[in-house]
Amino acid sequence: MQFSYGKLRGDKRIGPHPEHVLSIIYGTLLGDSHLEKRIENVRISFQQENTNVEYLKWLWKTLSGSNYCSANEPKLLTKLGTRGQIRHYFRFSTWTYSSFNYLYEEWYRGGKTKRVPLNIEKYLTPLALACWIMDDGTKINKGFKFCTNAFPYADLEILSAALKSRYNLDTSIHSAGVPNQWVIYIKVESMPLLREIVKDHILNSMKYKIYT
Repeated sequence: MQFSYGKLRGDKRIGPHPEHVLSIIYGTLLGDSHLEKRIENVRISFQQENTNVEYLKWLWKTLSGSNYCSANEPKLLTKLGTRGQIRHYFRFSTWTYSSFNYLYEEWYRGGKTKRVPLNIEKYLTPLALACWIMDDGTKINKGFKFCTNAFPYADLEILSAALKSRYNLDTSIHSAGVPNQWVIYIKVESMPLLREIVKDHILNSMKYKIYT
């Protein structure tokens, strides 16, 4: 796929993009990744704490293997966190693509913060759901929650409806304990179904998030 090579200009990299790449993009954008506007083209930036290095490197290997980013392995970086703590993390970005511009329009809708696309159900494949779990989910007792704090309540309603419509997963939206922030819970009764849906895509190091 010549359009993917890093030596090409962003406006020469055009689609269509394979399903597994779009699944990773949509799943991680529901979590911690973000889109960056680079003059006229767009790239996707991925970042994870060093404790999640296996997951981050899996993302990099998958995307670099499909010629969507550099073959140079991400390096450990440091930054100053809250209360003066040193944080260690890994980060990498895709090449810039003119054919990612529509993603920016879907996810930012003319603003500066991410919004859930109205057509998210179409792209919420089992792989995308697994990436969302690995990227920004956590086990809560016998259930599970998505840390959707950054999205407005209306967007969580879109996500909850998509999870029900596509997979028959029962969810509830709860306050995150901070004003105007909410999280999505997967109800205990739906956990066996959730595990079945994503079992082929969850990395071993991330299985603790959905298994007791």
